[in-house]
Amino acid sequence: MVSHLNNLTDNEMRIRYRFGRDSIAYICNIVGDKLRRSTAKETALTVEQQVCIALRFYASGSFLQVIGDTMGYDKATVSRAVNDVTNALLDVKDNFIQWPKDINSKNRMKCGFHRQMNFPNVLGCIDCSFCQQKGVP
Repeated sequence: MVSHLNNLTDNEMRIRYRFGRDSIAYICNIVGDKLRRSTAKETALTVEQQVCIALRFYASGSFLQVIGDTMGYDKATVSRAVNDVTNALLDVKDNFIQWPKDINSKNRMKCGFHRQMNFPNVLGCIDCSFCQQKGVP
């Protein structure tokens, strides 16, 4: 795990990265093969460093330069890490994200959201954000 993470509580990690220590380790395990660099350079970022850079970017919505400045990396390094982690996550997305395929599944999903949250015609949410989508298959 990235050295500065050892000084953070799980709650502080959730605030900064939106994930706790175990979840970050799980993400690193899932995408590690795609992010591991075979290089003799000592400066190559570890999988954990790349994932934490990307998670910090996703969680904060800040600029690459700001993420780099606050975490001690060059803007280009942050950009490459965010791009690589994003692509690695996209490669495994179908293992974790599923959309209701048939009308019965869609109706069950809509009823569940309406019953629990009183939101009509909702098929899904991400990070507790509710966004209207038009033309969803």
